[in-house]
Amino acid sequence: MKILYFGNKLSKHGYTPTTVENLGCLLQSEQLEVHTSSDKKNKLVRFLDMVIFFFRNRKEADAILIDTYSTLNFWYAVVIGRLASLYGIKYIPILHGGKLPERLDRSAAISHRLFMHSAVNVAPSAYLHEAFCKRGYLNTVIIPNFIDEGNYIPLYRYSIGTPRLLWVRSFSDIYNPQMAIHVLAEVRRIYPEASLLMIGGCNGEDECFRQTRLLANSLGLSDAVEFTGKLSKSEWITRSTECNVFINTTNADNTPVSVIEAMALGFPVVSTNVGGIPYIITNEENGLLVESGSVEAMAHSIVRVVKDSALCTRLSQTSVETSRKYSSIAVKESWLSLLGKMIE
Repeated sequence: MKILYFGNKLSKHGYTPTTVENLGCLLQSEQLEVHTSSDKKNKLVRFLDMVIFFFRNRKEADAILIDTYSTLNFWYAVVIGRLASLYGIKYIPILHGGKLPERLDRSAAISHRLFMHSAVNVAPSAYLHEAFCKRGYLNTVIIPNFIDEGNYIPLYRYSIGTPRLLWVRSFSDIYNPQMAIHVLAEVRRIYPEASLLMIGGCNGEDECFRQTRLLANSLGLSDAVEFTGKLSKSEWITRSTECNVFINTTNADNTPVSVIEAMALGFPVVSTNVGGIPYIITNEENGLLVESGSVEAMAHSIVRVVKDSALCTRLSQTSVETSRKYSSIAVKESWLSLLGKMIE
């Protein structure tokens, strides 16, 4: 079976590997013939590269996978999906981004053509599945994002003395890294020795990174916040053992792998309650949820975890249990089953 997979393969340019690289490798491990595109950094060049790649490989293709986002990259999916339809090749949009439902409403006619004529739409979360089904795209199924469970050895947190916060994400306004700085400032009112480790690169938004550092300096937190820049998976997992609470400050989200990874590592997680997050985290059961942008509520939740060892223990243990739903073995079986049905 030959599969063409279109997405943003930008890890060689310093970006975090995306689904096209992770899922592509997972499927190749099952001896499937998976060809991927594109690794061009410039968006226009990447688009042209995808189109050329399609025409060079279309005759032998049994199926096409397309990472589909809500932003400018949405149009990659539109064009590739249309070409696949014209040449009679079954295609699957793989849905990404907490703002994709807004794109459905904003570009209704084009979305209808893309998602209604696909073989199936794959949502990584119940959040996107529900959003698509509500809009009539009943040909949508859930196959979650996955983690390689062998990379994560849980370190259970049974009690916390001094809060040592961990934040892992790209520095982009949508992920609201400056909120993490404000949260630390609030927590230090009660725990003056509290610290924050921020792991992640800029993904082209250098101004966001610069403003976050300036904010830490202006609040007198330069000695309490460490910016590591982008680290490899093994590097940040090693550094994570220095911390005891994971915080997620994003303004919009789908199914962030960083949160699932933190849960697999045994962290009590405190997150904003946006997008697909409540489909991963049930408040008070396997994490704590606060409203988007609410610095005080997040700081209060962190203090609760520190003061209540029973709560800390419960969240740590249930986090690990939750992460097991996202194992690569389970996800691979779901994909193999889906692709098998496509070529029957």
